[in-house]
Amino acid sequence: MNGGIDSQGGLTPPSFIQPEFIEAFVKRALRPSVQDITEQQQLDDFLTSDDYVFLAQLHSDEESLNARFRNLAEEHSDRYSFGMASAADASSSGIWCYNNVDESEHTATDLDDADALKKLVDVCTAEVIPQLTRRNELTHLSSGRSLVYYLSNNEAHRQAYTKNLKSTAQQYAQFLTFVTVDSNEYPDMARNLGIRSIGGLAVQNVHNGQVFPFKGDTTSSNQIGQFIVAISEGKAEPWDGTYNEGHDEL
Repeated sequence: MNGGIDSQGGLTPPSFIQPEFIEAFVKRALRPSVQDITEQQQLDDFLTSDDYVFLAQLHSDEESLNARFRNLAEEHSDRYSFGMASAADASSSGIWCYNNVDESEHTATDLDDADALKKLVDVCTAEVIPQLTRRNELTHLSSGRSLVYYLSNNEAHRQAYTKNLKSTAQQYAQFLTFVTVDSNEYPDMARNLGIRSIGGLAVQNVHNGQVFPFKGDTTSSNQIGQFIVAISEGKAEPWDGTYNEGHDEL
C-alpha cells in the first residue's frame, strides 16, 4: 500500500512493509534533509548508511547547484540520504549517487541541464529486476529491449528470483529487460507466454513478437543464462502458440 500525509503535512511510511524499511524511513526522518560532511570518517560512514546515498562536493561559489541539490533532497529525503561536502579543488567537484543495493556508483553529467539531478536519481535508483505493474508497464514494454518475464503469485519466490538473477540481468541489461510479474495481477499473461498458470519464465522478442517459454529450473541462473544464449544464437525454437492441456500449461 502507498504512504500518505500526516496531520502536520509530512509523509507517513507505507503500510505492510518490512521492519527494516520502516527503520530506515524513521532514521531519514530524524536527520536533516542534507547532512553536512566535514571529516573523512564521517564521509566513509555516510556512503554506506543507506541503500541509496547522494553526495555533493561543491565549491562555495556553486550556489545555484547547491540550491538545486538541496531542493532535490527536500523532495526525496524520505527515500534516500543526501550529504554535502566541500570540494578541495575543481577536479573533485561533482555530484554522485551510491547504490548500495547493487553496489554501483553513478555520476551526474551535464550539470547545466536542469534535469541532470533528476536523471541521476532515475538511473541510480532503477531496479535491476523491477516488478511489472500497471503503472510502469508502458515504460518497460516500450524500452526497445526484449523482455524476460518471471511470473509467480508468491512474493517470496519473486524476491528470491530477483536476488538470484541480479548478476545475469546486469550482464544482459543492454539487450534485455528482466521483470517479475505477480500472476494474480496479470492472470492472462501466463497463457499468452505459453507457460503454466502457476508461473514460470519466458523471453519475448519485442521486435517480432516471438515468445520463448523456459522449461528449465527457474532457480538456476546458469540454465537461464544458457537459455538466453541459445535464443540469441537461433538455437531455441519460439513457441508455436499451442498448449498441452494435460500438463497444466494454461
